Amino acid sequence: MHRRQFLRAVAGTAGLSTVAALTAREGDARPSASRASAAGDATTASADPTATPSGTPTPTPTEAVATPTSGYEPLGSVAVEGASETVLTPDGETAFVAVGDGFAVLDLRDPSNPSVVASERRISPPGTTQTVGGVRDVKYDDGRLLVAGPAGYDPDSFYGIALFDVSDPADPAFLRAYETAYPVHNCDLAGEHAYLTRSDREANPLLVVDVGRAEPREVARWSVLDRDPVWGSVPVQLRTLHDVFVRDGFAYLAYWDAGTWVLDVSDPADPEYVTDVRERDPETLAELDGLAVARERSEPPGNDHYAATDPDSSLLAVGKESWNSNFGKEGTTPGPDDPGGPSGIAIYDIPDPRSPEHLSTIDPPPTADSNINGVRTTAHNFELAAGHCYSSWYRGGVAVHDLSDPADPERVRYFRRSSTTSFWTAQLAAPGGAVVATSYADPSDRDAPARVYTFPDVDRATPTPTPGPTDATTVPTGSGGQSPTADGDGGGSGNTGGTDGGDGSGSDTDATEPAGATAGDGPGFGPAAALAGLGIGAWRLLDGSAEESEE
Repeated sequence: MHRRQFLRAVAGTAGLSTVAALTAREGDARPSASRASAAGDATTASADPTATPSGTPTPTPTEAVATPTSGYEPLGSVAVEGASETVLTPDGETAFVAVGDGFAVLDLRDPSNPSVVASERRISPPGTTQTVGGVRDVKYDDGRLLVAGPAGYDPDSFYGIALFDVSDPADPAFLRAYETAYPVHNCDLAGEHAYLTRSDREANPLLVVDVGRAEPREVARWSVLDRDPVWGSVPVQLRTLHDVFVRDGFAYLAYWDAGTWVLDVSDPADPEYVTDVRERDPETLAELDGLAVARERSEPPGNDHYAATDPDSSLLAVGKESWNSNFGKEGTTPGPDDPGGPSGIAIYDIPDPRSPEHLSTIDPPPTADSNINGVRTTAHNFELAAGHCYSSWYRGGVAVHDLSDPADPERVRYFRRSSTTSFWTAQLAAPGGAVVATSYADPSDRDAPARVYTFPDVDRATPTPTPGPTDATTVPTGSGGQSPTADGDGGGSGNTGGTDGGDGSGSDTDATEPAGATAGDGPGFGPAAALAGLGIGAWRLLDGSAEESEE
């Protein structure tokens, strides 16, 4: 049954009317200002008070955080000036990287040696002398790439989106552009429609643009104010639409302290409310002012930064970005009554999109300094794929969690090199193949270029067929012929990388894992397992003490 029909059938005839929609951009199409909600009885899903808190109080800062042990090392990397968000083609052989003034294209067919094969920078759409700037997000769908920007205020940049034909990744071709009057922090592309975060500092709506036509045009917009006008009394900083993710006719909107909202966009021109997941109500947030607003924006609860589902849309993950704020307070550290930060990734069960159920929270890596200018280890962008969560944590590194039991995620891979990397995203290229992650900054060298790293995925062993009556008993193994260990390490001997840390120094002074860390955090995953999982000839191990540029 069509999902919108399903929701209507379940909801019955009870309807919730929406308030008048926002004034349209001059000359642009607008949906009806008032209509009945197809979700009917859809309600807010409250956070589970017994669940792991989304923010993790951290100890008093004493020294810079070093690299904890992991034994999980990169396969390769390539320097990409200005790199941030990275997206992949379905076959995992090509990556498209947002680079500030455009995008770069990477060839990943040899994960141990990623290379830049094309780039489009200083993009100037027809009819303007300005160029696209502040690009922090790109999205791929069916041979096309959407480029959005600027992520923030930039009076010298073209505001809006540009669409490219990337069916030949080595030769991108400009298709068309759509100009806005506001920054576009993040976006998504699904079919013939682009979904944009409209950072207008008023309603902060989702904007839907038909990019399939020769002259793209807005076909819809939706804001939390459309659901309940009381959100208009909440300081705009606390209800920023930070990101949007679209899959299978649903849009998932990360609205910061206003929570995560789910819309039915099976008709992109007519978005309909389904449900929302949040920890704060608008009345409470509306009471805040001044420095309290600044603290609330930085610290948990809330801070919904990115939301995404797994491929079959049965699980929803909500990443929360937070750090300690000292606005209006004495001292520099979180106290007993100060949530501080960082925050993790909440996992929800959503077989019925109207009724998300909180299952667990993936805790953030530890930090000895959770302030904004300290060592940030809060959640950033991630992907749910092939039964795992691939996540980035700024200077907290890159992690892979097994979601076989989503109520108890198990960390099976972890890389951290806090002194030289700060990760923006992590994406799976191919199951059993490679993981791609962007480090957008080197904290030890601000002039160093960003780098895109590749890592081995978890070993995905193929069970041996049941032996016949005359066969000897066979134990299922990984492709390297070794029995996997408890954390999926096909090496059978724990860390075989020489040192027990990711930075090659052999000494680690980092804080220990917090008490709420998920299970399966032990070291493991040596080179043998990586070779087995990837089927390549050799690893390329990086010396964490120095990051060499690859132009």
